[in-house]
Amino acid sequence: MNLTFVTNKISGRGGTETVLVKVLNNLAENGDSVRLVLSNLTPNKEWLHNLNPSIKIIYPRNSSRFNRLLYFSRIFLTSPQNTNYVILSPNIIKLFAKLRKLTHKKCKLISWFHFSIANQHDYDPKNIKFADYHLAISSQIKEQIVDLGIEEQNVFLIYNPAEHHKLLNLKVNDEKKHLLYVGRIQKDGQKNLQELLHSLSLVDSSIILDIYGGGKDAEECKSLCNELGISNRVEWHGWAENVWDSLDNQPFSLILTSKFEGLPMVFLEAMSRGIPCISADFDGYDDVIKEYLNGTVYHLGNVKECAEKINKMAQTKFDPLKVQKSISKYYEEQYFNNLRNVLKKVINY
Repeated sequence: MNLTFVTNKISGRGGTETVLVKVLNNLAENGDSVRLVLSNLTPNKEWLHNLNPSIKIIYPRNSSRFNRLLYFSRIFLTSPQNTNYVILSPNIIKLFAKLRKLTHKKCKLISWFHFSIANQHDYDPKNIKFADYHLAISSQIKEQIVDLGIEEQNVFLIYNPAEHHKLLNLKVNDEKKHLLYVGRIQKDGQKNLQELLHSLSLVDSSIILDIYGGGKDAEECKSLCNELGISNRVEWHGWAENVWDSLDNQPFSLILTSKFEGLPMVFLEAMSRGIPCISADFDGYDDVIKEYLNGTVYHLGNVKECAEKINKMAQTKFDPLKVQKSISKYYEEQYFNNLRNVLKKVINY
């Protein structure tokens, strides 16, 4: 297969990048011709060094809107006839569809979004309809695509890949219980950290929150901790190349209070190590969270309920092996077999 992957704007340190590295490397290692076209030159470039050397990486020299239009147009117009595109941005799908109509190229356009389609303001969801086929990483995203009027037979639920890992077995402090957050530091945006910090102010004082990640809202979040009187119970570790090797204490749970997600890779990374998770009820959480088998859910916006769930999780004994096995359908051997079959199917239609 001759495949070109086109990204939306990414930072270089998110779950999307993790999945891209896994998928592109697997395809390249199995003999497919793979290119990666970036929408922006990511501020953090370390992830690009993890890609197979055979993968060609293309990025824009200029970020202005006009130059970006020329950049993507040139990518499409100069690509071989047998190139097929897997696209992470609805706006680029529409552009490529228009260029395909003008040039009469026989290529396939395949959407692959890593975010919920609902509650978005950066694009017109109708642009998704210009793709021929769609890869959905969660059942909720599949439903959202079908709700746009796209035939269900053209939407393929593939989820995201998870690696097998050994169970995490660090020291446990009987006096302090550690809750883990891994992700961007956003106070009121998608990651909704203000809700987590307000919830922490209501939980048992023995619970410590370990925060791994970076972001422009870090100082605002630290100020909020001061206001809430919880600064001594929040550990700010910054961004880590490998969070799991950086942990000093066994977390009783990982938590996300996000307003929306696609399929959070951090859930899969935690559960593959036997760590249960607490989730807000954003679209798609139920693809992963199975109540008190591998985690629990609270209603987004309900700070009191979130605090109650944190307290309960801190007192609940989970079977790490059952947590690990609960995501068996996501492990890489099954995921990649399914992905390759889907890609071959849609390209050969």
